Amino acid sequence: MTMHSKIGSFSYDDERARGGGHDPVIVSRKLASGLGELPVGLILSRDQAGAAVPYEAVAAEAIGAGDGTDKTFSATLAKHPVQPGSVAVSDGVEDFADDGLGRLTGDAGGSGTINYATGAVAVEFHAAPANAAPVEAAYDRQFSGVLDEAVDTALSGAGLVIVHGSVRKDVLKVGVSAPAAPSAALLGRMEDHGIWPV
Repeated sequence: MTMHSKIGSFSYDDERARGGGHDPVIVSRKLASGLGELPVGLILSRDQAGAAVPYEAVAAEAIGAGDGTDKTFSATLAKHPVQPGSVAVSDGVEDFADDGLGRLTGDAGGSGTINYATGAVAVEFHAAPANAAPVEAAYDRQFSGVLDEAVDTALSGAGLVIVHGSVRKDVLKVGVSAPAAPSAALLGRMEDHGIWPV
């Protein structure tokens, strides 16, 4: 008696993000669940639990609203850890810039701090923000690597991530639903972390 059966199926895509010239250091990293299909070359950050998530620039996260009296505002940024040097806080009148060492300096004389690991931000404006004026923070999630393979997070909880070495610039992507090429500033941050787009 002969039995024939199909035990499973397998497909393989050999496109990779790794570049030539300087061999990359590749590690297996836990991926946050529920992200869907992640493409080769996706630039990654880590969430608060340490799982890999898509890199993201946050344009305007509310950290308070002015009342015409209070000058001090504090909050915890939702998508920490935060990239050093990327934080900006504003009420539309005074703008705070991040020095990359955890200090925020207002262009009207205010001051503040940012804890990159926890996302705790605190600012004191030189003059109290106007009543109902939004106080918002813009920042980038901290860069942590480049996805070296396409991964469907519904099927796998981990993926291969390049954390050092050369990567192919032509496959680098920011975002999943509408992938875009990385900015010059992000490419510079990647080089600062020891990942060289070629």
